Order: sequence, then structure tokens, then C-alpha cells
Amino acid sequence: MINFFRIIRRQLVKENKFRNYFKYAFGEVVIIMLGIFFALQLQIWNEKRKKEALFKVTLEQLYNTITDDASQFEAMVSLTEQMVNTMDLLLELNDTIPEEILPMGLWSTTLTKLNQHFSETTQILQNLEYNPGNEKQNYLAKQLMGYGVLMTENIDLAFNIDGAINEVFLNNNIFSPAFDYKNPMKGFIGDSTHYSSKEISSSKNLLKDQSFRTLLKTQHTLVSLKVLDLKELQNDAVAMLGLIKRYHPEVKLLYQDIGIIGTSINGFDDVGAKSTPMTLTDEEKSIWEIEMYLKQGKVKFRCRDSWAINWGGNSFPEGKAIDHGGDITIPEAGNYRVILNLTDNTYEFIELKK
Repeated sequence: MINFFRIIRRQLVKENKFRNYFKYAFGEVVIIMLGIFFALQLQIWNEKRKKEALFKVTLEQLYNTITDDASQFEAMVSLTEQMVNTMDLLLELNDTIPEEILPMGLWSTTLTKLNQHFSETTQILQNLEYNPGNEKQNYLAKQLMGYGVLMTENIDLAFNIDGAINEVFLNNNIFSPAFDYKNPMKGFIGDSTHYSSKEISSSKNLLKDQSFRTLLKTQHTLVSLKVLDLKELQNDAVAMLGLIKRYHPEVKLLYQDIGIIGTSINGFDDVGAKSTPMTLTDEEKSIWEIEMYLKQGKVKFRCRDSWAINWGGNSFPEGKAIDHGGDITIPEAGNYRVILNLTDNTYEFIELKK
């Protein structure tokens, strides 16, 4: 192509057509400049496309971590509301408090000490790259950054409940009941036989003590405020999910390393058991499956061998996979094909006939 242009220029010079030569040379320069311009535009377009794709990948990661945030806050709201209700009961009944909720009922007023939420959202936000010139991206990025700051500033406050009441229990030789490792979201095991008659008597005496009742009322106020803090954080998380969904409608929840655990297999964490890995059979719909022998007992599903993300249910052989739900009861031992659909949030246990 270059030789072709060179031949034309030489021909014009030989024929003394200098005006035409300059016109042609100018046109050639324009063509070259246009070529460079379009090449640059194509490069810029490709860069924008890559950045947009990267932005959406990060959005999908944030959508997943913020979904976990919202779920955890919902569980914490439920837990702290139970604490408030328990304290209402303790303060109201006084001498007539049933022994079966003492002193476990007293200790349950400090449950949030065991359930701090550690979010991955702020860490992922550090990798968020966006185009400031893109109005929608710029707005969404600022909202996400604001959410990250809000999380950092408020997460400690939401769970930092005064520990003075714990000291009173320990000073009166009333110790914490056993922790339910099979279902951490439930916290302590409600078994009054864990305590001696002396501990129950000490608990009753505490409820009659005016200074302790004042402390319990203060704790009631603090926890009630924490409920409001947690609800605000939950609402913020849900709002962020809505913003992400509007910008990126195709965004979906992604799960890795889904497993099944329970007494129907090798037990829960209390005996050192680990989740049995399931296989991802449909990536688009996030369907996980496994064929295995299950004993009569209970199971749950969880992600990355952790209780941070887990699902239970209240029916068999199929049902709704409930976030942080109760144990699924396996009524009869046998070989089963277990299917967990994390798009529809359903599960199914299909017995395999011999």
C-alpha cells in the first residue's frame, strides 16, 4: 500500500502537477491521521470494555459479600431481639421466674459477644476500579464506598455490648452454659440440668438484688439500641443490593465449596467433623449434588466449611433451603442423591433404590 502511494506521488512530480501533488499529499496525511484516530478510538473502546467487565466482576463479588452481610445482620437482629425479650421476662417475672430458664436465661443476655460479623466487603472494595467519567459507575462506586465506611465505623459499635453483666455472673460463680456448636446461631444450649441447685439459687438471688436489676435494665437499653443499629446496617446492605441489581441486572450469587454436614454423616463441629464436599452440576443455576449414605439424624448445608453461610430446613425429603435455618431431619437411613439449588433456594433428598 505504501509503495502504491509512493508511485502516485512520483508520477505527479514527473508531470509537474505540483498542485495535485500537494492535494494528494494532504489527503494522504488525512487518511493516515484518520487511521491513527480510529485505531486509538478502538483501543480506548477496548479499554473501556475491559474496565466495564472488570467493574461488573467486582460488583458480583460485592453482591455476594453484601448478601452475606444482610443475612448476618438479619440473624443478629433476631438474636438481639430475643435478648431483649428475655430481659423483659427476667425483669417482669422476678420471683416467679421458671427454673428452666435460669441461669441460662441470664447468660443469654450477652449472646452477641459470640456472634461478631466479619465482612469481606471492605476488602473487596479496595479492588474496585471504576470510570469517574461514567455517571452511573461513579454514582454506584461512591455509594458502595460510603457503605464500606459505614460498615467500618458501625460494625464494632453494633456488637460492643457492655461486659459488666458478665463480671457479675462470674463473681457469683454462675458460669456460661455449654455452647451449641451444631447450630452456632442458636448460641447456648437451653438445658437447666447444666446447672447445680446452688447456681440456680444464686441466679434467683441476683434477680432480687436491686443493683443487679438496675444493671440489667441498663443492659436492656443498650441491647435495644443495638437492635436499631443492626436494623440500620441490614437496611443499608439491602439498599446496596438493590443499587447493584439495577446497574447490573444479570448479577447473581456465586457460591464455592458447598458441603453437607451433620449427625447423619460424621457429626457436627463438636466432634471435629468437616463438611462433605458436594459437586457443582449446574454453574448457571448454582445446583450442587452428591450421592451418599446417610444415617438417621440431622444435616445442614454450608459454604467453605464455615457457619458464616449455611442453610437448613424444616421438611423432608424436599423443602426450602433456609438461610441459617434449623437442622434437616433425616428420618430413615439409606443411600440418597442430595440436590441443593441455590438459585431457587430448595433442596431434595432422593432415595436411591438398590
